[in-house]
Amino acid sequence: MASSQPLLPPPSEINDTHKVHSIAAWCIVLGVVTSLCVLWRLGLRFQTRSFGADDYAIVPALLLYLGWTAMAAYVNLHAGVGKPLWEITVGEFSVWFKGIIGSAWLYPATTCAIRISILLFYQRIFVPTPKARIKYVIWFLLALQAVYLVVYSILPAFICKPLNKAWQPLERQQYFDDWYYYYTQVALFSTSMAFDAILLVFPLYPVMKLQLPLKKRIGVSILFMMGAAASIAAAYKLAIFVIEMERYTKIPPEWLRYEMSRRVPPQFDTYGRTFWIPSQVEPSVALIGTSLPALRQSILSASQRLSTLWSSSGSSSFGNLGKAFSGRKRSSKTDEHESLSSDDDHVRLRMNYVGGGKNGTRDNNLV
Repeated sequence: MASSQPLLPPPSEINDTHKVHSIAAWCIVLGVVTSLCVLWRLGLRFQTRSFGADDYAIVPALLLYLGWTAMAAYVNLHAGVGKPLWEITVGEFSVWFKGIIGSAWLYPATTCAIRISILLFYQRIFVPTPKARIKYVIWFLLALQAVYLVVYSILPAFICKPLNKAWQPLERQQYFDDWYYYYTQVALFSTSMAFDAILLVFPLYPVMKLQLPLKKRIGVSILFMMGAAASIAAAYKLAIFVIEMERYTKIPPEWLRYEMSRRVPPQFDTYGRTFWIPSQVEPSVALIGTSLPALRQSILSASQRLSTLWSSSGSSSFGNLGKAFSGRKRSSKTDEHESLSSDDDHVRLRMNYVGGGKNGTRDNNLV
């Protein structure tokens, strides 16, 4: 009887000849663009003296997001992500597993902070009076965020006993509960997706009560819903996570020849695009989307200036069209204001969207 061939050991030296850096690059680019959008928003709010509770709440959300981006970039650059699994050293796998454990705590904290900022923004816009009943719905959702953070900050502590064995590739298998990790992550991603879906549809009811043309109401709804559009990314991430787990026992023949194939899940061969990219896109979409209402006026002003420059360079007809549109827009704002329902709640709700600054001052960044 022929003896089985011995398993090949992991490499002892790092070799990045076949490494693909695109995952790390995408995480860094998304992190920079998203951070600039949030800082732009905060700068405008500070400049117009319209800083609200949602702006204060987004500061810790941004800091947590920066921490997430730094971790994602470091892990993707130093953990062998983007290389064939058999070319990854034990040290690189150790960094890889540290990233998994770190993400188990940082993900719920980051997403919770972002949702709190979104809910406080909804309160700023859609709570016209202290007695408005919608206020209690927002408070209930805020309380649920606290429960979410506490629960999903405790569960990762039981993934591995002792925890430090979780990032020891040669010992991890004896102490790490892969199925516990799988079920807690599915629960985490499902809960996040459910909360994001609630925030996605939350603005529809109050916005549809505004006395505006249907096209305008749809536009305003889309603008407010952008911050909660992360539910789409969360749904994709959950689906991929569940599908990939089906490959847990399906080890490619090439990888099966190596000792580490008995210690490292085979799904790691696509981990960059199935975990790190969706995990970076989700909070990025949320932060950019929740900043867009504050940036809307600046974006419109910039587009008008570009239209003027284009007109002055020879495209006068295009420029006149932009001016006509701008004039019609100002006129329509006046007409819409005058056509409001006499109901006090409707008036205050509309004024919160159009003005809504502190002490009754006009907050142009929300217009």
